Amino acid sequence: MGDSITFGQYVSSSLRWSDLIADKVNVCYLDTPINFMFANRGVSGETTRQGLERYPSDVQALCPDIMTLQFGLNDCNCWVTDRGLPRVSMAGYRANLVEMIVRARYFSVKHLILLTSHQTLRHKILPSGESLETQRIHYNQIVRDVAQETGVTLCDIEAEFLKYSHKELASLLLPYPDVLHLSPLGHEVYANVVGPFINRAIADIAKSSEHRHDQV
Repeated sequence: MGDSITFGQYVSSSLRWSDLIADKVNVCYLDTPINFMFANRGVSGETTRQGLERYPSDVQALCPDIMTLQFGLNDCNCWVTDRGLPRVSMAGYRANLVEMIVRARYFSVKHLILLTSHQTLRHKILPSGESLETQRIHYNQIVRDVAQETGVTLCDIEAEFLKYSHKELASLLLPYPDVLHLSPLGHEVYANVVGPFINRAIADIAKSSEHRHDQV
């Protein structure tokens, strides 16, 4: 569940990180009776406010066992038409994330993995007086705080991207004038970072299921 980073904007569906993870998971469980249904509910350009509007159909109707959640790059963005206000305030962003988590749990999500947003090369000063990169850092801290407060699993994508040099970071993003969305190589990095979280969640659910069968 998320925005264009989850959707995989501008790259082939087979190259986006969600599909890379899905392929690896399916291969790992070929010789087992466990089956998977993967649903990508990323929508380009969306904020948490818009995500909540489609939450009933895109999350609640599916009742997924495992869910990744990542919004922020649109929430923190500032448009000239908003006179420097972010598309979603930091207080609104926090509240929207918390509501998504509460609703996910109510609809039986067993593992929710909350992602921070990766670094971009968007350093142009916005109408707010700060760059999107500076704004993004503020919103990422909210993600970390919400994960701690709600007890969901945090996958700190930003921490992983900080390991790369400026030149390496540029190769993980689409070239100028984009320098925000992931390149195919960036999607591979995401898959390598998020994948282990998905694998642990699957293993935990499978173990719990086996334990219930043993009790019966």
